[in-house]
Amino acid sequence: MNIPLLIVIMYMLMNVGVAFYSKKFTKTSDSKGFLLAGQRLPWYLIAVMVTGNAVGGSSTIGVAQNAYTAGISAGWYTGAWATGAAVFGLFISAKVRKMNINTVSEIFLKTFGVVNGSIAIVVQVIILFGINALQIIAGGALLSTLLPEFFTYTGGMIASTIVYILISFIGGLLGASIANLMNVIVIYLGLIVAVIAAITQAGGVNSVISALPPGDQWLDLVKGMGPGILLGWVITMIINTPANQTLYQPTLGAIDEKNAKKGMLGAVILIFPIGFIAAAMGLIAASQFPGLENSAMALPALTMSLNPFVAGLVFSGLWAADVSTAIALLLGISSIVTKNIIVDFIYKDLSEKKQVVVSKIVLVLSALMGLMVAMNISGIISFLMQLLTLYTPYTLLIFAILYAPKLLKKSTCFMTVLSGLVVMIVWMMVPGSHIVSQVVYLCLPVSAVVLLLTSVFDKREVDVSVLYKN
Repeated sequence: MNIPLLIVIMYMLMNVGVAFYSKKFTKTSDSKGFLLAGQRLPWYLIAVMVTGNAVGGSSTIGVAQNAYTAGISAGWYTGAWATGAAVFGLFISAKVRKMNINTVSEIFLKTFGVVNGSIAIVVQVIILFGINALQIIAGGALLSTLLPEFFTYTGGMIASTIVYILISFIGGLLGASIANLMNVIVIYLGLIVAVIAAITQAGGVNSVISALPPGDQWLDLVKGMGPGILLGWVITMIINTPANQTLYQPTLGAIDEKNAKKGMLGAVILIFPIGFIAAAMGLIAASQFPGLENSAMALPALTMSLNPFVAGLVFSGLWAADVSTAIALLLGISSIVTKNIIVDFIYKDLSEKKQVVVSKIVLVLSALMGLMVAMNISGIISFLMQLLTLYTPYTLLIFAILYAPKLLKKSTCFMTVLSGLVVMIVWMMVPGSHIVSQVVYLCLPVSAVVLLLTSVFDKREVDVSVLYKN
C-alpha cells in the first residue's frame, strides 16, 4: 500500500468535492455568479484566494531550492509577494470597487479606447496563459518526481490539468475560493509538520546547523540571495500586483469595499511566512543531503525521507500550492476573454446564461491549450515569463488613473506600454544591456519617464470618469 499516493488521491477528490459543495451557496447561472461569486465573497475567502494564487510551486519547491545553497534569505520571495499584496490592499482594492468594471483590462479599454484596451487584453491573456502553462508543468513535475511509480511526467500534467478544470468549471470563483481555504490550510499544515518531523529526524536544531556545509550565508536574512536580488523581488511584486487580473477577480467579487481591503491585507499575513517555512526545509535538506546534482530536488528528497503519512501530507500541501494558483489563473483568463473579447467586441447582446457557457468553454480550452504547450513547446514558457515585465507600464498607468488622472493624455497608454516592450526586447536580444541584475530596474524608470513626457507634450486629455458610469 502506497500511503502517500492514497493521501494525494483523497486530497484531489476532496478538492473536486468542495467545488460541488460550493454550488449550494451561490447561483452560477449568470456571469456575475460564476466569475465574481455573485459579489458575495467575505474577507477570509478573499484572503485564501489571493494566498492560493501567490503560493505556487515557486513559493515552496523554488524557495527550498534557493535555500539549499543560499540559506534562509530565500524565504523573502513570499515576503516580496506579501508586499505587493499590501500595496494592492492599501491603495487599489477599495478604489477599483467603485468602478463599473469586471476585469482590469476594462480600465484601459474605457479610459484609452479600443486600440490601447485591446493591447492590454492581449497582454493580460498571454501572461496569464503562460503562467498557467507553468503550473501544469509544475504539477506534472511534482507528481512524477514524488510518486514516479504511479505518475509519468506527462501523466502528472494530465492529472493536474483535469483537477484544475473540474474545480474552476464546477464552482466558479466561489468554488475556487472555498477550495483554496482548504488548500491554504493543507499547505501550512504540510510544511510545518514536515519541518518539525525533519528536525526531529535530524536530531534537533543544533544538529541541523552543525551539519550545514561551510558558509556564513545559511542563517543570514540578506547575504545568501543578496540585497540586489531581494530588492528586485520586492519591486517586481509591487509592480505585478496592481495590474494583475487574479487580484482584481476576488476584489470585485467581495461583498463590499471593507471586505475587499480586509481580505487583501489578510492575504499579506498568510503569504509572508510560507517562504521562510519552505526555506527552512531547504536548509535541513542542505544539512542532510549535501551535494545534490539538482538543487530543485532539495524539498522532494527531504520529503521522501520522512514518515509515509507525513510525506503524504507534504505532497498534498505542495500539490495544493500548484492547484490554488492554477485555478485562479484559469478564472482570470476566462473573465477577460468572455467579458472583454466575446461580449465587448463580438456579441454585445450575449445573455448572462450564455456568458456562463462561454466562460466555461474558454476555461476548458485555456487549460487544454496550456497542457499542449506544457507538453510540446515548453521552451516558449521562458519567453512568456519575460512578458511579466509589461506589468510595469500598466501598473504606472493604474496609479496615475487612481491618483493623478491629470497626467494622462491620449498617447500616454500606448507610448508607456511601448517603452516597456522596447526595454524587454532589448534585454532579451542584447546581452550588453544587462547593466543591472534584473530588467525591472530598467523598465520602471524608462516607463515612468515616458509617461511624464507624454503628459508634457500631448495636450489631448482623457476622461477617467467613464470608469465610474453604469
